[in-house]
Amino acid sequence: MKRIIEGINSAILLCMFVITVITVIFRVFLGISASWSEDLAQFSFIFLVFIGSSAIMKEETHISISFLVDRVNPLLQRLMRIATRLLILPFMYFFVVGAWRNILNNWGISLSTVRWMKIAYMYSVLFVTGCIMILYLLINLYKDIFLFNRNNETENTGGPA
Repeated sequence: MKRIIEGINSAILLCMFVITVITVIFRVFLGISASWSEDLAQFSFIFLVFIGSSAIMKEETHISISFLVDRVNPLLQRLMRIATRLLILPFMYFFVVGAWRNILNNWGISLSTVRWMKIAYMYSVLFVTGCIMILYLLINLYKDIFLFNRNNETENTGGPA
């Protein structure tokens, strides 16, 4: 699933690049203001950030400050990871529910400059990526709670438990 997410994100990055180049060509060379391009560039940036965030949630490679966690023993590190995930889950739940409500409320509303682009499309991306993030949070929580000892024993003995 992560490769699919990264592929989608690559396509969106390419679209954002093309939109930006078109904007520059229209403004500099043709002297035409393309207001639609700024709206599409903003939407594609939002898509890029949230889709990318869901992709890195699996390995938890997002930016973090870990100087305190790195200084404690593995059991305390595990407990801190579990506590952190348990704190993030309610936030993600409300994030997904809010995105769903905004999908329903904004389905009929289009961007003023790009009629085919509905505001609800942005919230749809937030909803889907929020669900993916919750899934990865739950998987990582499960691994920390139930598979920690097995993984820890494998690392200490050099073989399977």
